Amino acid sequence: MRLQICLLILLCIGCQPNVEELPILSYKINTKNEKEFYTVSYSKFINQDEEKVTTKTINNKIVIANFFFTRCPSICPPMRTKLIDISKTFINDDAVILISHSIDPKNDTIEVLKKYSEATGIPNSKWMFVRSTEKNTKALASQLMTNFKPNEAGTDFYHSSYIAILDQNQNIRGFYNSLIPEEVTRLKKDIKLLLAAIN
Repeated sequence: MRLQICLLILLCIGCQPNVEELPILSYKINTKNEKEFYTVSYSKFINQDEEKVTTKTINNKIVIANFFFTRCPSICPPMRTKLIDISKTFINDDAVILISHSIDPKNDTIEVLKKYSEATGIPNSKWMFVRSTEKNTKALASQLMTNFKPNEAGTDFYHSSYIAILDQNQNIRGFYNSLIPEEVTRLKKDIKLLLAAIN
């Protein structure tokens, strides 16, 4: 009987999701070829409700982060569709939020971001559309290991279709190509792992 109980306990432990399966990816390689870990920090961002978004805002939250601009004619519309789906999947999980960072502060005013946000049908508390200076946004993009720049015609930006997820301690735990369905499925699975670790 004791053996059966022990086996049952081991089986239950083995079935628990293990957040350690997700590596911490927020690090740089220093001159000694060693990993230097860091946490992602926010400052000087404003969301569609004209509220400041800081590191305190995302503390104890699992953050789904991407970069976009509202006039984007290429990858942003399909990215937006995927992000709406992801946000609906976790709509009842208070610990999960989405943050989309505009890379076009000249045109993406607070008013524009608010209309763009309203069109998603997702509550502002679940999905923030934020803006800052180009310099500050580029600095955050660097923390999230990506970049962006205007194209030669000035009508679009070169930017990534990747989404990053941060854990509740602001560590990067994964990157996912939002245009590949299997990657979006993996993202959802990994978010559930992170949720299980804090619940």
